[in-house]
This record gives sequence, structure tokens and C-alpha cells, in this order.
Amino acid sequence: MRPLRDLSIRFKLIASLVAVACIVLVLGTVAGILEQHRSAKAAMAAQMSALADVLGDTSSTALLFEDPTTATDIMASLRREPNVVFAQISDADGKPFAVYKQSESESGAVISASGPDDASFQGGFLHVSKQIIQSDDVLGSIYLRASMEKLRESLQRTIQLSIISLVLCLGVAIVLGTFVDRIISKPITRLVAATKKVSRESDYSARVVKTGNDELGVLCDGFNDMLDQIQQRDTELDKHRTQLEELVQQRTQSLESKTEELTTLNEHLSRSNQELDDFAYIVSHDLKEPLRGISRYSAFLAEDYTDELDDAGRDKLETLQRLCLRQENLIDSLLHYSRVGRAELAIQDTDLNKVVAEVLEMMQVMLQEQHVEVKIPGGLPTVQCDSVRIGEVFRNLITNAVKYNDKEKKVIEIGCRSEVIDGETEEQRVFYIRDNGIGIREKHQSSVFRIFKRLHARDKYGGGTGAGLTFVKKILERHGGRIWLESTFGEGTTFHFTIPEVSSS
Repeated sequence: MRPLRDLSIRFKLIASLVAVACIVLVLGTVAGILEQHRSAKAAMAAQMSALADVLGDTSSTALLFEDPTTATDIMASLRREPNVVFAQISDADGKPFAVYKQSESESGAVISASGPDDASFQGGFLHVSKQIIQSDDVLGSIYLRASMEKLRESLQRTIQLSIISLVLCLGVAIVLGTFVDRIISKPITRLVAATKKVSRESDYSARVVKTGNDELGVLCDGFNDMLDQIQQRDTELDKHRTQLEELVQQRTQSLESKTEELTTLNEHLSRSNQELDDFAYIVSHDLKEPLRGISRYSAFLAEDYTDELDDAGRDKLETLQRLCLRQENLIDSLLHYSRVGRAELAIQDTDLNKVVAEVLEMMQVMLQEQHVEVKIPGGLPTVQCDSVRIGEVFRNLITNAVKYNDKEKKVIEIGCRSEVIDGETEEQRVFYIRDNGIGIREKHQSSVFRIFKRLHARDKYGGGTGAGLTFVKKILERHGGRIWLESTFGEGTTFHFTIPEVSSS
């Protein structure tokens, strides 16, 4: 279709008129020829059927008195019908009684009729079969075979005349199309020439002469008005161009200076982040070194002077060792928290079934010792995330579900569902980890994500620094997600969290 779109309007206009005329004439001619041929065949069938009836009635007496000579003479009258090439009268038993042949070379085969009275066109002939009846008695039958040669000749003449008429009509259509083309395409050609002049030479003084008040005239007026408006706008643009160039130059200089400032700030920020990482590492190392010394010396005192210390002294040394260990864990947690907030995420397609399976494999010993049953109904999807960080999320939440559970049979369920979260308009995938543990009182639910916040004594439920949920929240926020919980005290807790479809770093 592309070559047709690129042709001129003049050609397409004439071609469309000729095509429409051609289609109408062809369809009308074909329909007329088919109808004429059908009528001719019907007339021939009616004529031959009437002839068969007349011959049958005339031959009934010969059949009744078994006079084949008379029947043959009657059949001889068919010589006046040039279309009939063969005819045969059969008796009641179907045996030939009298036969007529237009020529000796004519076949004597009789086409079996589909009924007692039948007319059909087969093999270029009309086959007519009629019963010969007298006083409700079937005396025999008559069969006629008529040639359709004259019918075909008539059809050929009709087709030839139709083709001649079609050619003449197409010639008239071409002449009319050329005349209409002069009326329609000339104004369009002028408009195209003016458009090319404007586009190539940017000469907006060009105008198109209107030749009428029809749609093309309205188009010419609209084109001229558009050029007037463009000329006016060009004049205004020329006035402002100089001012704009000066303003752009000023803004460019200002932007360049700001870009330099941003580049400098970015370098300072990168340097500060690196220095902060180095500082955090050095501080954590320097802070932990005295703690290790205190822990070692308290261990030495407990070993070397155990006999000289009373129970209160030994308890104080044990407390001192526990405090040193707790302080070291707190320092490690702070260092880890600072790195979680700045480290780049390795975002990639991650099968969470594999991530959870690896986490459960690492925790297998603890899960077996605590008699924990883990359920994952329906499986988990593949998401874009940092597989290592999301693995930490699952490990922390599963560890908490095991630690804060006083039931004899501990059950943890890990799953995913789609739902509309408060404040959103579309469904999101929500992951959850549900346990049947001790639960969290409602008044404490808003504070469990604060760093170093523990709801129980330091040594109860396996101890810990209280930083795990803070890490989880930070990791999910880095992925663009969120976390919340639902809990019933004494019955269990469910942590919900989201990992958006397109994660951000």
C-alpha cells in the first residue's frame, strides 16, 4: 500500500473513478449475463419438457397397440428440432421401443433419471425424461437429449458485447475523471507548490489564489491565514531572539558554575563517606580493643583468684564479662547498621524460594533442636532484589519467630499474597512470616523497630542486641518496600513486608 500512498492526487482521483466505474460495470454485467444464461436454460428445459409431453401423448396409442413403426415415424418429426440429438421411447419394462438419432454417430446411451419426470443439464446436454401415462396406467417413458451448443454460442455473443460495452464505459469514465481532476486537483496542486516554496525557501510571503468557495477554497483561505500568523510571529520572535540569546548565555554561565559546585560537593561527599567508613571501622576496632582487654583480665581474675573471691566477687566478674561481650555486640551492630544504609545494592532477578531454602538450611540445626515446623504454602515468586540482603531479612525474622516462642510445638508459616495496601490504588505482593509464639502487646508494637530496643530482659529468650528488626526495616526501605506487624499477645505475631516490582538502590 505504500507505493499507492506516494502517488499524486491527480492519479489517485482518476484511478478511483475508473476503479469504481469498472467494479460497478463488471458486477452489473456479470450479474446480467448469469441471469440471462439461467433464464435461457430454464426456457430450454421448459421447451424440451413440453416437447417430450407432446411426443409422449402422441406415442401412447402406438405403445398401447405395440406398434413401434408408428412410434418411429412420430419420433422422426424431431428433425424439425435441431437441438434434439437423440430421443428414445421405452415400454413399461424399460426396453427401447422407438429411437431417434440426429446422426448415426450419436451415442445411444440414456442418462438415468433421478425421478419419473426429470430435466437436468449434464455433459453439455439437456436430458429430459417423462413417463407416458394413459388412464392412470404407465405405458412407458420418453427420453430426450438436447444439445446446448446454440445456448453456448448465445452466451459467447452476450459476453463479447458486454466486454465491448465495458471498454466504452471505461473510456467515458476516464474522460469524466480527467474533467473532474481539472476542477479538484488544480487548486490542490497550487497549494502543494506554495507549501514547497514555504518549506524550501522559508518564503512566508507566498499566497494561494482561491478559485471557489467550496472546501478547497476554505482550505486556501486557512493556508493564507496561517502564513499571515507565521509572519507576525516571526516578527515577534526576531524581537525576542536577541534577548533570549543573552539570557541563555547568562544562564549557561550560571549553570556551569553550579555544575562545578555540585561536582565539588559530590567529590566531598564521596570522600566524606569513605572517611566515615574508615572512621567507623577504626572507632569500632579501638573501642573493642579495651573491651577485649577488660574481658581477658576478668577471665584471668576468675581463673587465678577464684579461691580468694567470694560468691559476690565471682558474680561481679561474670557480670563484667557479660557486659563486655554485650558492648562488643552493640559496637558490631552499629557498624553493620551504618554500612547497610550506604552500601550499593546488587539488584537482580532472585528466586525467593531458593533464598529461603538456603536460610533454612543454615538454620537447620537450631530448627531441629527447637522442634520447629516451617510451612511455605503456594511457594514464593521471583523478584528484583539484592539476594544477600533479602536473605538477611528472612533470617532475622525466622530467628525471632523461633526465639520468642514458648510453645511446645513451634510453627512458622512463610508466604506471599496480593492485596491492596492502605493508601495504594493497585494490588501489591505482600510477604509474611507468621508464628505461634508469645506475641507482642499492642503498646510495644510501634517501638520494636527502634535500634537496641528490647522488650524483655537482656538474657531472656536467647538475649541479643535488639538491632535485628532495625536492620530488616533498613534493608526493605533501601529496596523501596516497607514492613509492619500484626500480633495478638500470647498467640503469635505476623510480620508483613513488601518488595516492589521495580526496586531502587
